[in-house]
Amino acid sequence: MGLFNDLAMGWRYARGLKPFLSDKRSDSDPTATIRAELATRDERFLSTMHAGIFAYPRSPYLPLLQRAGIDEQHLAALVQQLGIQATLRQLYDAGVYLTLDEFKGRAPIVRSGLELPVKASDFDSPLNKGQLHGVTGGSRTRGTRITLDLEDFEGEIPMYRLWLQANDALALPQTYWRPAMPSTSTLKYALIAARTGIRVDRWYTQTRPGPRQPGGITGALVHGATCLLTTFAGSPLPYPRYVPTDAPEPIVRWLAAQTARGERIYLDVIVSSAVLLCQRAAELGLDISGHLFRTISEPLTPAKAMAIRNAGCDVFSAYGMVDAGRLGCSCGTPNALDDMHLFTHRNAFLDVARAVPGWPQPVGALYLTSLRPTAPKMLLNVETGDYGVLSQRQCGCPLGQAGLTTHLHTIRNYEKLTSAGMHFMGADLLDLLEVALPTRYGGAPTDYQFVEAEEGARTVLKLVIHPRVAIADAGEVKAYVLRELEKRTAGGRLMTDIWRDSDTLHIERTQPYLTGSAKIQPLHVVPSRMKASQ
Repeated sequence: MGLFNDLAMGWRYARGLKPFLSDKRSDSDPTATIRAELATRDERFLSTMHAGIFAYPRSPYLPLLQRAGIDEQHLAALVQQLGIQATLRQLYDAGVYLTLDEFKGRAPIVRSGLELPVKASDFDSPLNKGQLHGVTGGSRTRGTRITLDLEDFEGEIPMYRLWLQANDALALPQTYWRPAMPSTSTLKYALIAARTGIRVDRWYTQTRPGPRQPGGITGALVHGATCLLTTFAGSPLPYPRYVPTDAPEPIVRWLAAQTARGERIYLDVIVSSAVLLCQRAAELGLDISGHLFRTISEPLTPAKAMAIRNAGCDVFSAYGMVDAGRLGCSCGTPNALDDMHLFTHRNAFLDVARAVPGWPQPVGALYLTSLRPTAPKMLLNVETGDYGVLSQRQCGCPLGQAGLTTHLHTIRNYEKLTSAGMHFMGADLLDLLEVALPTRYGGAPTDYQFVEAEEGARTVLKLVIHPRVAIADAGEVKAYVLRELEKRTAGGRLMTDIWRDSDTLHIERTQPYLTGSAKIQPLHVVPSRMKASQ
């Protein structure tokens, strides 16, 4: 049955690709398209809730809504009376929300009087047509299988065009250094670029494509079919070329050649990979200045942005989740490094004060609701794991002129270290790894990483330091890290004493660990079934 489903999905993808690339009637006025969708948010939200939840008996959201005493008529009355934002807040207060662990199927849904075991697949949208299978990035796991369709890709085109226009990138040829299948994200944006009439020169990938690799035969077939079909449609896309994260010289030399020719390239790349490119260019004495890096997947922090700009390149960023698609992108007139326009015509965002252990004050945790039936997952007040600074602002850039006036910046994840009872926020880890340690010992922001791993029956924390950083005394580094960590959380001295006594923190000299989607996370968790030496 699985093979039959994959073959049927492949046929739907191949059959739908040519119309997707050629039918450009909806691309003529992206500003008008976004304004029209903003004007119909209430209706589209209620329509999606009807088809994807109330008319779908297997929806895990139904028990939550029933427990809260909210049926479809009640929900419609709330939206009419209060609007979407206040309705979502009322639903959250009534227990209609999902934690990230619940949404990923790592924990059952537990509310007073309700316990519901769930799997990640339980939240797949029954309305999604299913033309591509992929996986999420797998920051803390091996990733979750996900289904995407071309109609949802098409819905991103209006803000994609305005975003490129806002950042003077609409006329630039594009190159990618991002994972191949089974990750579908790069393929998605390459197809959107082709549909928009933008030339895609090259696709480098940190994950080796081919029938014997993680993407398997399916991935190889999808890539091959995409190259062939897009060529026939007059918008050819390149086949992915493997360039590992620790050996980026081919990309560096190609970028240097483009700089020498006076050509400006739009490079779509993971943040940490962008830093590695710029660092290797400096080591080789090559000039890669003048290019525009569009970064994804990890926070664009000041330290990483400086490393890119020191190479003479510009940088802007995007915010998204594979489960939900693109959630926001850089403002053309930003008032912060990662100032984003949130795509409120396609999603609703709820800002909930959340207490996190070891943090002196609550953070504004973001919860997400999808307003469209084509999303890969049904999303109703789903925790994203992120927090940031929300604001309303008229900026004057093309995205703002289309009515997207909700901004988000300083986006961070509240992942935390929990080894031996110690808790740290993601923002603290970033500052220590990207600023404090490189300032004291040298190296780049991507040369340091915390790794949690199981050794026997105990959890240990490793500070991974790239071998290129010259460290004379590992014990001194360990003592410095513990001193810095105890400054960064309430009760830090007590918890660092526990780490000292239990010998929880170790120093490891190796390249930082990558996730399945080639990210270098500040905190990497090695699943117990994997070898710690990976």
